[in-house]
Amino acid sequence: MEQAHDLANLRVGILGMAFKGESDDIRSSLSYKLKRILEFRSREVLCTDPYVTVDASLLPLEEVIERSDVLVIGAPHKVYADVLTDKPVVDVWNLLANGTTV
Repeated sequence: MEQAHDLANLRVGILGMAFKGESDDIRSSLSYKLKRILEFRSREVLCTDPYVTVDASLLPLEEVIERSDVLVIGAPHKVYADVLTDKPVVDVWNLLANGTTV
């Protein structure tokens, strides 16, 4: 992602902070590890998750999509399969059935 995008000047939105899809469990979540890395490498990191209730920093999905320059699907929640955007989406889960875009 860093090779394809000038992350230092971009806001990155992470969709899904849970360990796995349709779950609220954040233990050992790779999304939080990615967030920590991106906090040093990108302009800003915005996160959302409809199931996680223990993280007060999470924003509504619409706000993350609107404010972000690039999106990462961090957990394959079914709600993200309906996301429509013209922004680049890193979809390692192939949830959108478009393959992984970086």
